[in-house]
Amino acid sequence: MSTVAVALGIFVALLALLVALRSKTGNKIDIRNSDIVLALVPVALWLFLTGKVQEFGFGEVKIVAAIKMASNAPVGPQVSKLTIESVRESVPTMSKAGPEVIPQMISAKSQALRFTIGQGGYFGGAIANYLNQLTQYPFLRYLVLENSDGTFFALADARQIEQIVQAPQARFSTDDLAQWIDSGNKEALAALPGLVSAEKALHKSDDRRKALEIMNAADAQVLPVLNEDGKFAGVVDRSKLTASMLAEIAQRVEKTE
Repeated sequence: MSTVAVALGIFVALLALLVALRSKTGNKIDIRNSDIVLALVPVALWLFLTGKVQEFGFGEVKIVAAIKMASNAPVGPQVSKLTIESVRESVPTMSKAGPEVIPQMISAKSQALRFTIGQGGYFGGAIANYLNQLTQYPFLRYLVLENSDGTFFALADARQIEQIVQAPQARFSTDDLAQWIDSGNKEALAALPGLVSAEKALHKSDDRRKALEIMNAADAQVLPVLNEDGKFAGVVDRSKLTASMLAEIAQRVEKTE
């Protein structure tokens, strides 16, 4: 079955839902053209972003115009800033700091840990302590790896790494991770599972369509976003991005009625 056929099937189901709702309410609900158009919005957005169609209209309303405007808008407004804790202690301090610092991170609901590549002084045992305790809470999700000049290198999934280092036959340990960060072994760091490098990162001025295309190509739900100076600004989430686009498209379509 073709993609277009599937899309049309989804539209028919949505339209049938509207008709059923009207019937159950004793025809008290009118199905306007705009209702039909709004039912088309998710389908049209999918077809347009996947390149299946270039024009999609209903009556006097051109859905594709609203989609183009929404998809060409910058991702900046959808960027979520993270509460980040910089891990910069020396080895003697870090080996003892976990129990003292972690409660502060829990209180602050730290969403990411920041590491500076090539700085030195990281300790595998302390990193294990951070990951083990903080991943018990829903807020810690990322490791932010930065170059020595503060520019962004990559974003890693903290929970995925914690699962790997805790496995009986782990592919690598937190000691390995600390050594790679200390020595600036970017090749080893780039091979971390679920890592999103600076090459796949977005800038605030990049449009939403580019963001979704990169997400689809990388099979990623989240992408890092950088400031113009190459430093980490936050993340953009696929669900939040799509929801904002659908809401904006629906608003533009309704205004055309």
